[in-house]
Amino acid sequence: MNNHDRREQLIRQLSEAVQRQGNLTVLMTHAIAECVDLSATEFETLDVLGNSGPMTAGQLAKLVGLSTGGVTGMIDRLEKAGFVRRTADPLDRRKVIVEVVHNEATLNKIRRLYQPLATSFSELVDRYTDAELATVLDFCNRSCELAETFRAQLKSDHPS
Repeated sequence: MNNHDRREQLIRQLSEAVQRQGNLTVLMTHAIAECVDLSATEFETLDVLGNSGPMTAGQLAKLVGLSTGGVTGMIDRLEKAGFVRRTADPLDRRKVIVEVVHNEATLNKIRRLYQPLATSFSELVDRYTDAELATVLDFCNRSCELAETFRAQLKSDHPS
């Protein structure tokens, strides 16, 4: 096999592996969400809020790709279950800010659920040199940028 053919094969295999990883991540999210009595969308929304910080319902709807009505209903359910709270926006009292409530019991349950994965991940990364990890990190960051650009383009080309 020549270098060009080998590279084509590697690119195809990498593409398939990335797709498989994405699929498994979605399935894992569903499984973890079920363990804490949430839908996958609710669980991912909590993750977005946890990573991005408090925001308006409209901002959250844009980030997670839901209608404002859909995100309002979801916030209602999450608030009733004690995962989020609404507070008045100090800059505009007509707006409401949504923020995660850091319930230690729930956070500890989620941490326990993820612990085996974290241990396995630590063992996995120990197999690679710092230079190899830097390359993998660069690839992951650039892949995320591509995915976000593609998502934004899709939303622009196909508004709901």
